[in-house]
Amino acid sequence: MANTYEPLYLKYRPQSLGDLVGQKSVVNTLTNAIEHKRVAHAYLFTGPRGCGKTSSARIMAKSLNCQQGPTAKPCLECTSCLEVKLVNSPSVIEIDAASHNSVDDARLLIERAPLVTVGGNYKIYIIDECHMLTKEAFNALLKTIEEPPPNVIFILATTEEHKVPPTIISRCQRLMFKLINHDELAVYLREVATKEEINIDDAAIDLIARRSGGGLRDALGLLDQASLLATSEKQVHLDDLLVLLGSVKEDVLLNLSKAIQEGAAEPVLQCAGSLLGEGREPALIALELSKHFLNLAKAQLQIPVLGSPSYLEALSAQSKLFDRVELAQLIEQLSALEQTCRRSSQSALSLEIGLLSLCHRLEITELKSLKEKVSDLESRLASGAPLQAMPPPRPPRPAQAPAPSHAPAPPAPSHTAAHVSHAATAHASPPVSSPAHQATASMVSQAAEAAHEPANIQQAAAVLTEENISEAQPQSIEPDSIITYEEEPDVSAPAEFSEFTEIDEVWSAILDQLQERHKPTYSLLQSMCTPLTLTRDELVIGVKEMLLKTLEGKIDHIRAAAAATGRDLQVKIKPVTGAQEIKPKPRASSTGGAQGKPEHRAEPVERASASAQASAAQSQTAKPAREHVPLSAAAPAKAPNPEPQEKGALVKEAYKLFEGPGSREFSDNS
Repeated sequence: MANTYEPLYLKYRPQSLGDLVGQKSVVNTLTNAIEHKRVAHAYLFTGPRGCGKTSSARIMAKSLNCQQGPTAKPCLECTSCLEVKLVNSPSVIEIDAASHNSVDDARLLIERAPLVTVGGNYKIYIIDECHMLTKEAFNALLKTIEEPPPNVIFILATTEEHKVPPTIISRCQRLMFKLINHDELAVYLREVATKEEINIDDAAIDLIARRSGGGLRDALGLLDQASLLATSEKQVHLDDLLVLLGSVKEDVLLNLSKAIQEGAAEPVLQCAGSLLGEGREPALIALELSKHFLNLAKAQLQIPVLGSPSYLEALSAQSKLFDRVELAQLIEQLSALEQTCRRSSQSALSLEIGLLSLCHRLEITELKSLKEKVSDLESRLASGAPLQAMPPPRPPRPAQAPAPSHAPAPPAPSHTAAHVSHAATAHASPPVSSPAHQATASMVSQAAEAAHEPANIQQAAAVLTEENISEAQPQSIEPDSIITYEEEPDVSAPAEFSEFTEIDEVWSAILDQLQERHKPTYSLLQSMCTPLTLTRDELVIGVKEMLLKTLEGKIDHIRAAAAATGRDLQVKIKPVTGAQEIKPKPRASSTGGAQGKPEHRAEPVERASASAQASAAQSQTAKPAREHVPLSAAAPAKAPNPEPQEKGALVKEAYKLFEGPGSREFSDNS
């Protein structure tokens, strides 16, 4: 027995231009062309699948070859109309370009095109899926499509217009078919269900219209499938259709999105597991979730969303819990997850991993909070306002060494100004926190200003007298930090104090010799090295590890300078770790005084001469790192060089900073 059942999408295929659903512009164009006898020789029908392109081409053939036509309303009863409907008309040749795409097929069409029409006024070629034709076939058809024989019309239909050569498109009248509006499609489906006596509720009809995506053929196919669940006694409901289509219920989607928003991984994975257990496709679950989050974003923007009234109400309330940027990221990740599930061999595993990553995502609110904190810190730093962070604890203050009973003689007048200037810098660097500190700082600054003039050396030294200091400052002033050059020295022992003076004198003498003998080595030792230990026959110099090779290449110059000082010393180099700080050693006086270690001068002095001497001793560490003054007491103070000589000295000094193993040496006359 032959199968006489006809599917709905074939049974309700449009037979005239008036039967087309949702294609108003196409209907008007073709109707006017037929009525005004302005039918073009070639048409190109483009648009998504299932929207009526091939059906419109057949309707056009009926209208042109109808015995009552050409007419926009064919009779559908004449021989020509029936032959076109049954696809066996000799005057209407329908070609599937997917299987007839070679140049030989195109040549055969060209040869038959001039033949006399049989059974109609026009010979019509309908080339379906024309984008499948090869480049050679298109080139062969180009001239015939541009200038066809009399009464020959070409109608090309395609879903991928971008694959059709522009030369073909320019020779055709292009008609764009669009997806059908949701409301129009739902009304049409209800009409078909009524005619076919399909017992289905409106919610299920609405779901079919949404799932079809605007394609009439897909919608009729889903309705035909749903009709199998309906009987005269039992109506097809939404839940039945969800099971049939493999879709996710709206309340499940709402629960999933709420759990993802809260970052609760357990309910999300449990819900995903139950959906997978029911036979849902992982890619379809990800697709439904992405659509749901897109609906949340649309609800935030107050854009109409399709769905049941209860779903729309819950959607509007839940959309307020998400940030708009966060929703955009979730939609993008779910869309990528859907593609991953389609390609993966373990799609269920990919789905659960993707949902777990969504639950433990970095919250947009946290990023905003961090951004606000950074902006607040930048504004505070720019305005100079105090920060809220707790200050680090102050390191313990080492014990102070008592002032030696044998005070050395005052330094030569040539060094007094520099010593007083350093005293001003050393005392003014800590923050002033009391009126007494401010008064002391004022006196120190006066001393520093007076120290710039050689004539005011004695006046600058007299500023810091015992009476002025005792009136302006408290009994003891604690500096914020004390820099020591030995590893935890016992500053209370006189022997340690004399040992420090000895290593400082030896270091200064070596620098004096290097300044005369080899200036690049002198510059390197003065700025980047420090003496670590000194014994009777050995001197250990500390240097950063990155400069170790450079200093080893200059060891001969250092040993020669050490021998020139009159001491038989073995010079060794030791790398210093990053945690240790390399600072230039203070230069000891050649007279053997104790002013080479200013950090042990923390206690207040008792006499004006001792105060001036302590200020002079502290001035050594305040001098620039590149400045070196010979330490011989008999050497007179050098007068400042004129401006041209200062520029030359700057050039020399810059060369010293960047000198390497292959650099040339500068002499005093260079």
